Amino acid sequence: MDQLTIIINQAKYLVLIAFLIGLGIVMLVGLGYVLVHWLKFKDREKRSLEFVVLQIAVPRDNEVKIDGAEQMFASLFSVKKSGGFLGFMKPQDHLSFEIVAKKEDIRFYVSVPERLKDLVEKQIHGTYPGADIKEVDEYNVFSDHGKVAFAAMKLANASFYPIQIYKDLPTDPLSSLTAGLAKMGDNEGAVVQVLISPADKKWQKAGRSFTSKTKKEEADPETAKYNIDPKTYEEIESKCSKPGFETMIRMVVSSTTKESAEAHLSNLTSSFSQYNSDHNSFTKIKIRLKKLFMIDFIYRYQPLFGSKSILSTEELATIYHFPNKSIETPHIFWLNAKRAPAPALIPREGLFLGKSVYRGVTRPVYISEDDRLRHTYIIGKTGVGKSELLIEMIMQDIRAGKGVCFIDPHDTVEKIMEMIPPERAEDVIYFNPSDTERPMALNMLEARTEEEKHFVTTSIVGLMYKLYDPHKTGIIGPRFEHAIRNAMLTVMSEPGNTFVEVVRVLTDAKYVQELLPKVKDPMVRRYWTDQIAQTSDFHKSEVLDYIVSKFGRFVTNKMMRNII
Repeated sequence: MDQLTIIINQAKYLVLIAFLIGLGIVMLVGLGYVLVHWLKFKDREKRSLEFVVLQIAVPRDNEVKIDGAEQMFASLFSVKKSGGFLGFMKPQDHLSFEIVAKKEDIRFYVSVPERLKDLVEKQIHGTYPGADIKEVDEYNVFSDHGKVAFAAMKLANASFYPIQIYKDLPTDPLSSLTAGLAKMGDNEGAVVQVLISPADKKWQKAGRSFTSKTKKEEADPETAKYNIDPKTYEEIESKCSKPGFETMIRMVVSSTTKESAEAHLSNLTSSFSQYNSDHNSFTKIKIRLKKLFMIDFIYRYQPLFGSKSILSTEELATIYHFPNKSIETPHIFWLNAKRAPAPALIPREGLFLGKSVYRGVTRPVYISEDDRLRHTYIIGKTGVGKSELLIEMIMQDIRAGKGVCFIDPHDTVEKIMEMIPPERAEDVIYFNPSDTERPMALNMLEARTEEEKHFVTTSIVGLMYKLYDPHKTGIIGPRFEHAIRNAMLTVMSEPGNTFVEVVRVLTDAKYVQELLPKVKDPMVRRYWTDQIAQTSDFHKSEVLDYIVSKFGRFVTNKMMRNII
């Protein structure tokens, strides 16, 4: 009896030890699982803050079909982490493809880790060569005192079961999704967020194992149920033949009331019913921790736990692709003007204008001295930076010791004055016509040589045409031009004369006699001694008074008279 008791006690002891060992193994596995996840996700906030937001805009006539997006996603599978020693403990990079809607504005974004920015841009441009990719600030669809509704979608069945793809749908599925986004009103916004990260091959092995096992069962008359369409095997094998991405689809709507937010959200979630197939569909994920969901959404976190839906590149392209010309949804932000690289023959030196950035390649742009001798226009609407470009160009010339003339109808010259370096301060001539206390003399008749006199005369005659007869209707005719040309050449015979003397020479015969000895041009002298002297006073006053009236606006205005 004692021997039996000893054996029983030893058995109990061994069972207890086995239980404790098993419990220890389970605890170690659990701790290892938790540790691996902790190592993977301990810095996920830091990694999230390193994301950059890229705005993608394509031309309205974009002809890239949905299968182009499939190629793009297949190329992006290259972000999958490498294996190697302890590779399973490294976090997997993920990307976020997003559609953001506000009132009358639907835009497409891709959020990526900064170190993957160039790679993602190249892959997008490889598929959409006409796309414009611009790094922008983080967007915000939330409004003060707004109400929020949200949802997350997952596959209802195993990931190897396919959903409907674009090849099986009668229209572009993006039309249905963007139609719901186009209904945003004042103080409303919505986001469709598609997070993807490359999946391992387990789901593909599971799919192939399922088809292999089921085919064997169907081949055995005793176990065959004949409830699976042979086409199903083809569809599963087709999906498993393509790369897959762990996918999390989130939708968030902000509106003025809870009811309207829920209504907009319902429109978005219902658009996912178009992907339902005989084998799989999307269903809502039950969200228990709402605050945690919003944190995951804002920081673009992949879920820590739970099974993840895996979509093939073909299925991803069906759900998310950039719009083409077949999309007629209003309010989509299209690219109105395509970008182009800087020409290869642009100067390598000269006046620096800026940098040309095209598909990640930055190149300085200059304008040569020879090109600057030609007319140059800076075109753009208010606020695009025309004045800032001019200021930068002017300051480059000033710092280089060159001369600059800047005519400013606004206040840009005040900014330039503040930026002039001390060594160029004595070179500045500041002319403000509205400053009546300190008027600056600007004698438009100042000329040293005969050539300069004729050039000035021709220029002022041209000015008269622009002021009084821009369409050449005859207001300024040959008689006017002949008289004013001789009057100005006569006045310029004495240095220092101005526009005031032009009026005087037309009205004061004695003054003309004082100037005639100084006039060297015989044709000008004969104008006064022969032509004017033989003209009757009536006809003389008729012609000359008409001319004086045109010059009167320059000499009767006190402020202008002090200048000219």
